[in-house]
Amino acid sequence: MAVETAHWRNQKEKTAGFLPLRIMLGTYRLLGAKRLRIIVYPVVFVFCIFAPGVCSFSRKFLRRTAGFGSKPKPGVMEPFRHIVSFAFSMIEKISAWSGDIDLENIRFHDDDAGVLIDQLEEGHGAIIICSHMGNMEILRALATHNKTKVNREFKVSSIVDFSGTAHFNKMIEKVNPASMMNLINARDIGVDTVIELQERLADGELLVISGDRTASTTAGKVEKLPFLGEPASFPQGSFILASLMDAPVYFMFGIRENDMDPTSIYDLHIIRANTEFAGSRKERKKKIREIIKEYVSLLEGFCVEHPLQWYNFYNFWN
Repeated sequence: MAVETAHWRNQKEKTAGFLPLRIMLGTYRLLGAKRLRIIVYPVVFVFCIFAPGVCSFSRKFLRRTAGFGSKPKPGVMEPFRHIVSFAFSMIEKISAWSGDIDLENIRFHDDDAGVLIDQLEEGHGAIIICSHMGNMEILRALATHNKTKVNREFKVSSIVDFSGTAHFNKMIEKVNPASMMNLINARDIGVDTVIELQERLADGELLVISGDRTASTTAGKVEKLPFLGEPASFPQGSFILASLMDAPVYFMFGIRENDMDPTSIYDLHIIRANTEFAGSRKERKKKIREIIKEYVSLLEGFCVEHPLQWYNFYNFWN
């Protein structure tokens, strides 16, 4: 089937258009997140009827995580719950950009959060490698609203691929025009962009890059690594870019404590990469693979723990 081999970037945004998202936004403003989640269930039910391919990918992924971990095999309703969880992540983004999420909603852990906070306090920037696991948009929204543990304002720049999310981006921009600021299109990165990003990091900003989606235009620039029992492709590009910056690299995962509650506490995990990029070009290539392995190992663990918050609905292993 064609859907089995399609690259994620070639899949169209799964929505009838901007109108349904405007209805979601209007309902959120009228009813709030707790009541809006009730409406999500029938909407997702209809969606599943007309998007069986998405449910199929979800089912295969959930079987993988169950087989790799110790959880029981997913029941017939698990793909439905998986997509509901994704819909909840959209509600969370509306909440975050509306200013309705505060630090009280974020639980920090005894990892490298304090190290990163100290670094930002001193005016030094850092690179954050995130994923489509959980909801990292909350970080950028909180920083924009100046709701952080850092005693100074700082900007968060994100490298994003706008493929397939035009309608949703348009809705979030209506919520808060600042949401579209400090975004760099992944397709436009060149020498000038690298220099600009280095300057931003020198000014004490954060640079956020996703490390779990390959680009269809650079199919050969990937690392094949074991992931949930089978080799999968991870992009070299995000990590090569990180290697060019004179800044430390952190892995960050923001994961809802309760998979099925969009008002749940969020667990924010911040882990500094062990791999550093000093050395010759040959050593740098080796270190890029090492840092990707670090990232994949962490991502795998969170996927097994919270499979319903993995939002890559395509054949990740193809």
